[in-house]
Amino acid sequence: MTTSLNRYAISVAAALLSGIAVIFFFTPILDVSFLVILLVIALLAFCYYQLFFMASSLASFNKRKKHITIGFTLVFSFLAFLSLKGEQFYLSDNSWLTRAYVYIGTYATICSLVLWIILSLVNIKMNEVPRSVSKWNILKYALPSLVVWTLYLLAIFPGGMTADSIYQWEQAHTGKFNDWHPLMYTFFIMILTKIWDSPAVIGLSQIIIISLIFGYCMRQFEKAGVKPFLLWIISIIFALSPINGIYSITIWKDVLYSTFILLFTTLVFNLVITNGKWIKRNTHFFLFIMTALGVIFFRHNGFAVCLVMLVILLICFRETWKQWVFSIFFIVAAHYIVTGPVFTYLKVVSADPNEALSIPTQQLARVVAYNGNLTDEQADYLNQILPLELWKKNYNPYLTDPIKFAKQYNRSAIFPDHLSDYLRTWWDICMQNPKLVIQAALKQTSLVWQMNQPNDGYTSTFVTNVFYGNKFGLKNEIIFSPLTLAVKKYLSISDTTFKPLIWRPAIYTFFILLFTFVAFLRNNWKAWLVPLIVLLNTGTVLAALPAQDFRYLYSNSLVFFIAFLFAFVSYKKKEMRT
Repeated sequence: MTTSLNRYAISVAAALLSGIAVIFFFTPILDVSFLVILLVIALLAFCYYQLFFMASSLASFNKRKKHITIGFTLVFSFLAFLSLKGEQFYLSDNSWLTRAYVYIGTYATICSLVLWIILSLVNIKMNEVPRSVSKWNILKYALPSLVVWTLYLLAIFPGGMTADSIYQWEQAHTGKFNDWHPLMYTFFIMILTKIWDSPAVIGLSQIIIISLIFGYCMRQFEKAGVKPFLLWIISIIFALSPINGIYSITIWKDVLYSTFILLFTTLVFNLVITNGKWIKRNTHFFLFIMTALGVIFFRHNGFAVCLVMLVILLICFRETWKQWVFSIFFIVAAHYIVTGPVFTYLKVVSADPNEALSIPTQQLARVVAYNGNLTDEQADYLNQILPLELWKKNYNPYLTDPIKFAKQYNRSAIFPDHLSDYLRTWWDICMQNPKLVIQAALKQTSLVWQMNQPNDGYTSTFVTNVFYGNKFGLKNEIIFSPLTLAVKKYLSISDTTFKPLIWRPAIYTFFILLFTFVAFLRNNWKAWLVPLIVLLNTGTVLAALPAQDFRYLYSNSLVFFIAFLFAFVSYKKKEMRT
């Protein structure tokens, strides 16, 4: 009894110290109600008390696994700390001792919570016996999404469309193609509108495709031994997610691309739990090829992401090298046939290569805007691209559009004959202004790595209307007013009250890493292959992010569910069915 009371007293004391530090880390402590402070302290006390009992679990790990767990916790928590840290101007009025207390206390709290999550999940014992599951279960797990998202379509009929959506809609109806947006999604629109010339048919098709693919994913986890009750809970949460609800009826290429990333992730899960044997069956191999084609053709960065992933799979599953070699050659051939002869035949206009220069553009703009170190020759060259005063005036730390779409922006000073001059100038300027260019890159890529939205930043989330003023006369219709009001209210709450928890992609990325680490502890290093494609996609977005649009990393919020379920699967000591 005495030991238990001591543990509880220590837990409460630690929660009191860390709770105040954490609250002060996010907001001025005087602005927080006593009830909120009390709730935070109570929750932390519960976690600390649980950690006392979980210490034996960590002690039971072998020496190597124990060191890896501690090392992961320290590094992961530090990265999460940096990701959560905002400008915190209110802390500048406090002493260095207070700031040290806030930062050290917050970091220690994150470490404790991360370790608590890891040990809690590892200690959960799930059914490790793979089972035979009816294919009809795909429809069963898809049903909640089919029902809920159909209500979204009725509420926001005929769907959501931005300027990008209208641009692809125009291509699909005129046959004048531009590769700025992937041709495959334009074909998708073109084919479906032959059946029903309304954006609603795109939304309806996306609802069906996403729901069935998700249903397939859940069936695979049920076959791997995850309890149906948990899968039902995940299916309902997936359906009720405001992100999935509104995106399923929004006409964006990113929606289907992210869905194929979700499916690809699950297929890699199949490979990992069967040690590569899953791919041997012809139907499985065909499904994998079709999924890979979806990844490479529904967004431009998909080709590089898929190709790197296939090479890694070849290395990791060498026993089935024939399938991987064929996949690599097939994917490369398909990509170059479509982007070569097919594009030529259809007279597809090439995409603007300037899209790949988002980060360099922002770095150059910040150097000019903040009067960085420039030689006369460098200033003259930048002035040829865009007058220097406009570099300053148009610079937005989180968006390249004001610069690259300025009327005075001279692409001919870069493409096609002066790209080497541009890159050389950019590199020299970076070397001369390291602090400014690092700041520019961190701000522009904030969406990717920062869970806490910057005070001067933004996150573009969703639309609930068809782009106004489009020349096709497309507009929204109200079918049932109470339903429309209810759905828009639900979405509005998600975009205000719960925005920090729902609409920042970095949150999902961090949890994907955390859950995958748990799967790694349960099994072996091949667990890291499961989320690898979404992490590779995140890396490509990081390298060329043009704006703070959630849709660019929509796939992370989808794979989050897979990573969570994967944390419960044990495959190392058993032969899974293929």
